[in-house]
Amino acid sequence: MLRAGSEDCGSSFSRRYRQMIESTIEKIIEQEEQRIKDLAERIYRSVNDGGLIYAFGTGHSHMLVEEIFYRAGGIASVYPVLLSSLMLHERAVLSSKLERIDGIGEAIISDLPISSKDVVIVFSNSGSNAAVVTFADRARKRGAYVCAITSIEHSTSVEPRNKLGKKLFEVVDLTIDNHVPYGDACVKVDEITVGPLSTVCGAFIINSIIGEVVACFLRNGKNPPVFLSSNIPNGDEKNMSLVSKYRHLIPFL
Repeated sequence: MLRAGSEDCGSSFSRRYRQMIESTIEKIIEQEEQRIKDLAERIYRSVNDGGLIYAFGTGHSHMLVEEIFYRAGGIASVYPVLLSSLMLHERAVLSSKLERIDGIGEAIISDLPISSKDVVIVFSNSGSNAAVVTFADRARKRGAYVCAITSIEHSTSVEPRNKLGKKLFEVVDLTIDNHVPYGDACVKVDEITVGPLSTVCGAFIINSIIGEVVACFLRNGKNPPVFLSSNIPNGDEKNMSLVSKYRHLIPFL
């Protein structure tokens, strides 16, 4: 047990936290790799045919949406569904209440041109709240291919907070388990558990998916629409060509 106040507290925690991250990522590689590849192939076909990747998450999960949007090494066809009221920077406690209100997912979908040519990725560690579950359900009913990146352990340990009475993994076409334990935090300091895993594991999963998408483009002799860092030579020029191509579809660019 790591004792608070011990001289090596920082370094000991860092090692234990790293071990938990590494072991969880190893589970993802062992158990989710085929699903990652399957989703990447689906995304490739969608983007190649003019579709988009819609990404949605509330609370801290919204960071995974931003992780793949307008990102060096990311692809340009990502439509980020970001609503400030469901993020944390305005009023954090209120955002947690809002994501549990039935009808909010339908309202968000009603404002988006999601169709059968698109892929929708929904991030939610708990996978129980109304916003993400109803969003995913409605996106699927529109014909989009919908994937959840979620914790099966956490999701199956809680009751659904939505009128459908379902968890996120029950209303999607494909689920990728992030293998994060119930409660997210994973390292005990005395009796307090800290060190959340969902962000780092979610980032690993989604960037693995994007990497496989790029590989699909190259295998098929296509040029993948990949952003460069804007802080390298010719980065701005290359990126602006992609922005010009997608801005009419993705207004956030």
